[in-house]
Amino acid sequence: MWKAILPPVKATFPVIAVLFIINFCSFLSYGQQYIIANKDNTRPEVTRNSSSPVAITSFTAAAFNGYNEIQWSALSEQNSRKFIVEYSSDGINFQSAGHVISANGIYNLKHYTFDTRPLLYRIRIEELNSKFYYSDNIMLGGIDIEPVKIYPTIVTGSIINANAGFPIERITVTSTDGRQMFAKDMNGVKDFIPVAIPSLNKGMYLMTFYGNNWKSTTKFMIP
Repeated sequence: MWKAILPPVKATFPVIAVLFIINFCSFLSYGQQYIIANKDNTRPEVTRNSSSPVAITSFTAAAFNGYNEIQWSALSEQNSRKFIVEYSSDGINFQSAGHVISANGIYNLKHYTFDTRPLLYRIRIEELNSKFYYSDNIMLGGIDIEPVKIYPTIVTGSIINANAGFPIERITVTSTDGRQMFAKDMNGVKDFIPVAIPSLNKGMYLMTFYGNNWKSTTKFMIP
């Protein structure tokens, strides 16, 4: 039996043109979707990155007479250009305290200031490609410098007074075995804050204050 062998069908010019137009329109559609999805990112080259390939270790800040000393060490920093130390008195607005050039090792910067308020410090890591990253925030250590102080610490009534140097967003009270006994949203209040606590059994408790990227925990006792 003879089988008819048909020659291969060649696409005519109109068919090729239609396929080209379809593919081109699909490309335009994808590009438009990307632009719409990123319409608010008008300067992507300066977008803050949240995680850094540089590992910051031994990050400390200590108070001295007339200056605060910030020390840290870094690993995997071959692509970094410099470290900018920034500080804040409210956990929101940060200013530069100075910078050091990346040189592989342990770093030290003295921030000369007579500001006695509680301060937060962080490190802005700038890479060779101009991208930048932030370390975690740390609290300035030193005598009489705490984010929040409470009194009394031996509580016989229902009020604990707090004196906060930073805006407080939330307060919790937990028992030493981790059970939460009290929680209250504070909406950024600071300075003198009377905190009414519920009736608690005798024992030791932890009062934790939460702010913008910081927290502070203090013990108090119900006798």
